[in-house]
Amino acid sequence: LEKNNVSPDAEDDEQSPKSTSDNAAETDDRLKTEDSYNDERLRLLAEQKGLDTSIDAAAIQGMLVEDEEREQGYIKPEVWLTFLSACGGSWFWVGVVAFLVASQVIIVLQDYWVRVWVASTASGDNHHTTMFWLGMYMAICIAGALWIYVELVFINSGMIRACRSIHSRLIRTVVHATPRFFDSTPLGRIINRFSRDMQVLDENTIDTIVWWIMDILAVLSVFVIICSVTPAFVVVAILVSLVYFAIAYYYLSASRELKRLESNSMSPLLSLFGELILGVSSVRAFGAGQVYIKEALDRISVHNRSFYMVWSSNRWLSVRIDLAGASVSFASAILVLASLDSLDAGLAGFVLSYALTFSERMLWAIRNYGANELNMNAIERIMQYLKVDQEAVLHSLPGNEPPSNWPSSGETVIEDLVVEYVPGTPVLHGISLRARHGEKIGVVGRTGAGKSTLSLALMRFIEAKSGHVLLDGVDISQIGLEELRRNVTIIPQDPVLFNGTIRLNLDPFDEYPDELVWDALKRAYLVNERSSVSSSRLTSAVASTAVSIHDSSEIAGQPERMAGIFNSLDAEIKENGQNLSLGQRQLVALARALVRRSRLIVMDEATASVDFDTDSRIQRTIRGSEFANSTLFCVAHRLRTIIDYDRVLVLDKGKVVEFDTPSNLLQKSDGIFKGMCEQSGEYDQLVKLASAHT
Repeated sequence: LEKNNVSPDAEDDEQSPKSTSDNAAETDDRLKTEDSYNDERLRLLAEQKGLDTSIDAAAIQGMLVEDEEREQGYIKPEVWLTFLSACGGSWFWVGVVAFLVASQVIIVLQDYWVRVWVASTASGDNHHTTMFWLGMYMAICIAGALWIYVELVFINSGMIRACRSIHSRLIRTVVHATPRFFDSTPLGRIINRFSRDMQVLDENTIDTIVWWIMDILAVLSVFVIICSVTPAFVVVAILVSLVYFAIAYYYLSASRELKRLESNSMSPLLSLFGELILGVSSVRAFGAGQVYIKEALDRISVHNRSFYMVWSSNRWLSVRIDLAGASVSFASAILVLASLDSLDAGLAGFVLSYALTFSERMLWAIRNYGANELNMNAIERIMQYLKVDQEAVLHSLPGNEPPSNWPSSGETVIEDLVVEYVPGTPVLHGISLRARHGEKIGVVGRTGAGKSTLSLALMRFIEAKSGHVLLDGVDISQIGLEELRRNVTIIPQDPVLFNGTIRLNLDPFDEYPDELVWDALKRAYLVNERSSVSSSRLTSAVASTAVSIHDSSEIAGQPERMAGIFNSLDAEIKENGQNLSLGQRQLVALARALVRRSRLIVMDEATASVDFDTDSRIQRTIRGSEFANSTLFCVAHRLRTIIDYDRVLVLDKGKVVEFDTPSNLLQKSDGIFKGMCEQSGEYDQLVKLASAHT
């Protein structure tokens, strides 16, 4: 498709430049082709998931990728309790309130001491020197500074404790989530939780709560001071409080939902950036850069609209709080002037100074409460991921542990296995079969037949709705996932490699000697056959290991530079194997299996991206002594790959329709496997290969 579309364009460009409209038309054609491909991909995925494929692609995408959840209304008490308890529980917050009350008392005491100093000097009844008054004032200030320092240390310790606790829980929950969660959740949403939401938790949450408590204490202190001096202010305070509550109600109702919209609008933007980075070569090849730029700008605009409205609501609040605060200051001034006969100048100034700060303190009390709810929105979104469905327990429960030498033969029995992705729509319908020790079984079928689902079920990436899978007589559903997956090897179609050395990727737990790791690389055709062991970690001690290495004479000799892909076990592998081709990554996954030599091996289109010659050599390795004692299930697209296996399992619509030796299946006149061989275009050659193996 790319050759047919791109190459002529380049040739025409050399001969005669095309008009802008022609280029736009070509871009549209390319995008339509890409859209049709994506629609078909979605339809195939829906078929695999057991969904109805008669509906359009947009509806299918809606079922596969769920809309991001957004809460409505007030923040639930559960969200508040999650954060408050993560900080240290009730005793921590009792300590916080005690610290803040004492801090507010010290602040008021500073101002009151100045008032007493001024009043004493003005009345002529001053029996102390200026140094006494100044020294006491400095002592109060120093005590306040030290107290605030201890207060900040105490509060920040709770903040660090909460961030570590919630972040650790989030990591554990996401890592152990079921595959269905990752199928239906775009990567941008997960990144949004770990980046933006955790940033809010780290930087703002506890500080905003503390400032809100301080503002509440400051507002209460202003009310107490004014009311104690001018009791008539109580009436004004009640009226003003009603006005403030009305303003706060409208502000919080709007800002809460706007913040939720703003948080949710960030996920599609992050998803687009991630997809663009991963597929930048395809975007350039199809000339779709402007299309993605426009899409990015549209998503940025959607995010900016909600972001702009959040800050517009803050301006709305500020204007109204300033007006209400001005009325408080005006009323306080009138009442103080009316009471001058009973008040001295120092006390009147003391009251008015606090009355003038009332508007600002009330503004920040409401804004910080609103900010608390906005910050709790981040915790609310994190808690959504703390509740996702989890995989089964990692370790077997007492009494269910498998034997220490399990599995010893690899005999696999599947009994009435039913697997479903969506409740009520099974993908595998009562599959039953028996694989003997050391048997090599090929698994074939049409798209959506359930081949990959069967391989996932053997590893319990998808839990069975009913039925059993017995490995050496042990029901795999009754043991821990770690025991199962450490003893069963899967070679996926798109293997994952980690940033590090080739040895780290083959033996991450450092369980095998270097000779065995190097031999596995040879047999996976990743190094030259004439090459020898070359590793800085190799010592003479590993020569005495009890691990048997087939034909170890091939690796004897002096270390020399490798002529293959790797020249050392310390060779670098970049993140996700970016410095290797897909076929080479599949060979590395095969080398992993050769290192571990598990009794049960599952291959899911593991050689789909290698050439036929390499594929045939890999199959010789699989059928050789390396996997002679291993039971093998191989999901294959190339029929030549499994034509000489012991038996072939043919699936259709999640059911076993044929299960026999390849030669017997080819003799069935109306057999599905025979029909697939005939449609492959190499029927005669497949018959010869099957007959040779009989």
